[in-house]
Amino acid sequence: MVRVELFGFGPHLMVDGYDANPDKLRDAELVRRVLDELPEEMEMTKVLSPFVYSYGPEGEDGVTGVVIIAESHIAIHTFPRKRFLSIDIFSCKAFDMARVLKKLTAVFEIGRYETYMINRGKEFPKDPELARKIVLGEREYLEARVS
Repeated sequence: MVRVELFGFGPHLMVDGYDANPDKLRDAELVRRVLDELPEEMEMTKVLSPFVYSYGPEGEDGVTGVVIIAESHIAIHTFPRKRFLSIDIFSCKAFDMARVLKKLTAVFEIGRYETYMINRGKEFPKDPELARKIVLGEREYLEARVS
């Protein structure tokens, strides 16, 4: 497994998938299953069962789903008529992005995709001692301002 060492709070992977299988994109149970299984496969902790909502039939006729994980969240939004889906995976912990992309492209039969990855909270201290010093410094600053 390849994991990139990240700094700050954690990675936010965004995927725009094109030319996906519209039948798979309409399948709310498939979206629910992916959201249910993906956290464990990513070595994350699922906090709640996935929430999945199907919309249509007059509208786009797609699916939106989210699962809350202890490390943050995973969301999937599908647009079958446009053969498009967007996926957000935000975590305070590094994960194998290539493995996740491989699974998602296979499950939804994505023809091509674009990815965007940003490190969220670049100044977020992972070091508890550094975080303590920052909090104490802020308290001293506020006390000086108030007095």
